[in-house]
Amino acid sequence: MRGTWLRVGIAAAVLVGAFVLAVVILNQTVYGPAGFVKGYLDALVRKDAKAALALAGPSPSSSALDDLLTPEVMADLTDLDVRLDPDTTGLATGHRIVHVAFRADGVPGEAAFEVEDDGRILGLFDRWAFTDSPLMQVDLTVLHAREFSANGVERVTPDTDADATYLAFAPGAVTFASSTTYTEAVPQSVMLDRPGRVVDVQLVAYADAALIELAAAQAQQYLDACAAQPVLFPANCPFGQDVADRIARGSSPHWSITEYPSIALQPTSTLGQWRVVPAGGVAHLQARIRSIYDGSVSPLDVDVPFTIGYLATFVGADDLVLTPQP
Repeated sequence: MRGTWLRVGIAAAVLVGAFVLAVVILNQTVYGPAGFVKGYLDALVRKDAKAALALAGPSPSSSALDDLLTPEVMADLTDLDVRLDPDTTGLATGHRIVHVAFRADGVPGEAAFEVEDDGRILGLFDRWAFTDSPLMQVDLTVLHAREFSANGVERVTPDTDADATYLAFAPGAVTFASSTTYTEAVPQSVMLDRPGRVVDVQLVAYADAALIELAAAQAQQYLDACAAQPVLFPANCPFGQDVADRIARGSSPHWSITEYPSIALQPTSTLGQWRVVPAGGVAHLQARIRSIYDGSVSPLDVDVPFTIGYLATFVGADDLVLTPQP
């Protein structure tokens, strides 16, 4: 009987030892600081935004927008290498640093996360939390447009030509672009490898070929309408011609545009309004002139240089209205 109890005691001790060993191993792996960070990264790999946000903890900013915290914007994370830094120098008690090497949309990067002891689960297993939110803040400014895309997903800024703060998962990568019917911005790619930090991104939308072509066509229509006026000084037009004598009876001035201005556009501070850089053109005037001195009639055939500058303002989606500027 005594031998039986001895065997039971030994078996129990072995089980307790195995259980303690299992707890120690789990606390060093699954429930360790590196395991906690790996759980967060696994959520990012699955593009499970809800699970990743739950592990990320409190938002670093109550006013930041969450438009980028969606599965379709999240980068493809691959080749993860998670390593616990053995050095705790300079860290508060219970804090550890976890290093992560990764590829985001194929681009290599590295990030470091500081985590801290957050108590125990069932009094046995370690629980960890990010010391600072792993989310990054992106201060995005889109100039001269409101539409932009993040990793190909269309978004709209809250205000015109003003920065807006967005939250984004780190690690990751985002390519910002802006392309509309008449504007184009140079894309900006951002590696999200500084958890808890702020990164500034600015997209500047410039007039594309379609807008320049539209403005040039409108300018041509405006100048052609000026040339159609059979007077020496067409009303509200950039050209005209003085003559010392008089237009012969039965004749009238005839204008034509021999050289249209080359159109270049600059954005103004008003969304949808563009300034046409002052440019030169040439109008041609033909008329028959009667001399006041002797009554003789002679032809007038001259080129008249002019300079044009105006504002081009969209009224509706595709209607461009020109306002001449001095």
